[in-house]
Amino acid sequence: MKTTKKLLAALLAALLTLSPAGCGKDNALNIPANQTGSEDFQKNLHQSDKGSFLETDTGYYFTYGNLYFIAKDTKTATIVCAKPDCDHTDDSICNARIHADYLLTGGETLYYVGYVNGSTQPKLVHSMKNDATDRQTVQELKYNETSTSRSSKDTAIYHRGYIYYISDDILYRVKLGGEKDSAEIIWSPENAGTTQSYGGMVQFNPNAIRYTLWAEGDTLYFMANIQSNDGTYKDVLFQCDLSDLSVKQIWATPGADEVGEWETTGVSVSQWYVTNGTIYFYLSGGDMWRAELATGELTKLADTHEQTKYGSAIFSDEYMALLNDMPTDSYGNFALGGIFRTNADTIYLYGLDGSFIKEISLKKLLADLSGGLEIDLLMCDSTDIYFLTTGYTYDDPNSPTHATGRAITLCRANIETGEVLKLYKLQ
Repeated sequence: MKTTKKLLAALLAALLTLSPAGCGKDNALNIPANQTGSEDFQKNLHQSDKGSFLETDTGYYFTYGNLYFIAKDTKTATIVCAKPDCDHTDDSICNARIHADYLLTGGETLYYVGYVNGSTQPKLVHSMKNDATDRQTVQELKYNETSTSRSSKDTAIYHRGYIYYISDDILYRVKLGGEKDSAEIIWSPENAGTTQSYGGMVQFNPNAIRYTLWAEGDTLYFMANIQSNDGTYKDVLFQCDLSDLSVKQIWATPGADEVGEWETTGVSVSQWYVTNGTIYFYLSGGDMWRAELATGELTKLADTHEQTKYGSAIFSDEYMALLNDMPTDSYGNFALGGIFRTNADTIYLYGLDGSFIKEISLKKLLADLSGGLEIDLLMCDSTDIYFLTTGYTYDDPNSPTHATGRAITLCRANIETGEVLKLYKLQ
């Protein structure tokens, strides 16, 4: 009898070891082994700084501290860790804790940019299987190696075999898996001959340098907040022809005389999206517009300020989703330029032609969540809008700057039905 019990125990242990979908503490890991991804930049997934997305044919990978997977067929989310009883807090044990700055590309193998050993130097590209196992270091990137260090935000994207990234205000490209020293400099503010901007040296805003990288077909775009001839700062869009790496400025934030006042009038665009030679943009406190990049022709698409005084937005190739939040101080009071965005309860959906499609109420979801609440739009695809809710709890409700707890939940709103669901409690 003892021998039989030992044999059964050994057999059970072997089966658990071989199973690709073992149970973690929160849910079973059931991720398809064979996945394919795109070699092109995934435009609609790169509009939020609240995490990083990567799409495969079967679902989305999402990083927010840990790595999560959203299945396209079931629209359910799971943390990417199959270790029994793992609480997903220990770097040395949990597979989901990958500390990725940016997810780059992948199908059966995923690639991402991250730190090494908890340090901020150097930046490395890693690979792993799509269940977050078998991690390998692929290459090192040039980061913060110039003599003049600026305050720009590092960023990176992947497009057609290359990693494009910015460090110290220098735009590099390097092949995925390439040597560190093989990285090419595409653009640098010191090289006036390549900027074609204002006829000389580019002056950057030391308080608001922020890059956004973009790619479509044989063209790379990047947006930077720089100083114009009149001494003011504004967002400027640059275009790089990937066939010869030539760079030129093609568009700048329009003035209030062209598009009216908005929350950050004359300084920056609240949200933008480039597709097929057109830039679509939303101005918080203003309206939805588009501009033809070849001619600069401006067209107002929708009077969005009639739906919400302020707001934040995300785009896809089909939609603009607009959240009716507003800038507030730490007490939730309206404050132009406030560091918080709160008081949202509705998503307004528009077509890219400016047509109003529907509104999706978040009020029932908010009623299920307690504490002061922030909502951050993450991304929109052809069927759903994904967003984060952050709820805070306080010992003293009159002192909202001293939160004692925080709950962050990944949610989605279905575009067709308007159904709003909580997918996964991240924290």
